[in-house]
Amino acid sequence: MPFDEHFLLSVLERSPLATAIYDSADLNIAFVNQAMLDTWHASSSILGHTLCVCFPSFEKEGFSSILKNVWKTGITYRAKDTPADIVSGRNIIKRYFDFEYKALLDEKGNTYAILHSSWDVTERKLAYDKAESQKEQISFNRKLDQLSNTLSHDLKNPLSILKMGNDMLRRNTSIPEDVQQKWLENMRGAIENIQSIINQTLQLNKIRAVNPVSECLDMDKKIVEWIDEVKLIYPASQLEFRLGNLYKLDADCGVAYQIFYNLISNALKYAKQTDEDYLAINSEKTSKGIVYYLEDNGIGIPDEDLDVVFKAHERAGNALEAQGSGIGLSLVKELMERLDGNVNLSSKLGKGTIIRLFFPNN
Repeated sequence: MPFDEHFLLSVLERSPLATAIYDSADLNIAFVNQAMLDTWHASSSILGHTLCVCFPSFEKEGFSSILKNVWKTGITYRAKDTPADIVSGRNIIKRYFDFEYKALLDEKGNTYAILHSSWDVTERKLAYDKAESQKEQISFNRKLDQLSNTLSHDLKNPLSILKMGNDMLRRNTSIPEDVQQKWLENMRGAIENIQSIINQTLQLNKIRAVNPVSECLDMDKKIVEWIDEVKLIYPASQLEFRLGNLYKLDADCGVAYQIFYNLISNALKYAKQTDEDYLAINSEKTSKGIVYYLEDNGIGIPDEDLDVVFKAHERAGNALEAQGSGIGLSLVKELMERLDGNVNLSSKLGKGTIIRLFFPNN
């Protein structure tokens, strides 16, 4: 029997896997099976309407913006252990999901639909959190073992700036005063970042009861400063930085520095080395916090490596030639979790990578 559209939809309808299909850029719900209706606590009357109209809470939580970005880029998005508020009458039920927004592309590479698959993993997540809470009580030694690796990874860039600045000022005694001042400012900033890294790394290896010190960070200024610092390490890079709306963050400055510095460094390190390289950084507000997106058109990550890049000392197979220790993304993940946020990554080999950072409201 040939596989036609009606047969495939009937299979999806009977599938225990919660499934929906959106067939337009405004996320029109073209198909939804009973498992997804049960997940959403909705009826089949939602068919033919847009996701944003049917579920305003999903738009407020940022899910619709992720879907629209998948439609625009054609890059599939996957996430694990993601919280979502499900509205059932007057009740709001917090559940956790693994889900995938798979872009379906035509022969020209344009998106014509998105296949949404979802798994309710609430029980697994709660059991995992309980186990992790117990594990925290005996994990202090493991964190101490990571201390030297983390320090060696994150101190090398500001130390390189200090060395470069020292060499420049020592060898060129007659350079203009404004150039001297610029290098002195860079060196002072590097010293402050070293202090911040050491303090934060030590905090990471203390019992979780020690909380980061939050302050209101003007990200418009901070990200420009961090980009300028990274560019000193990669002076030959042609990467174009496209900065959009950057909302302020209530976060520990040392934590934010390590998160964004590592991700910006990765974008320069794994660019294709052409004059079309770019890194776009934008943010949006949701009902639960602020989301930052970092999108590049670099070498991308093979599908088989997407599940390991956040593990310490693990690197994608196509990144082994670039200098690095494989600590950066694992540190970003640990720092985001320390802020009670999360980080997700979607990528396509040869096309680029999109990283989503969720910072919850305090």
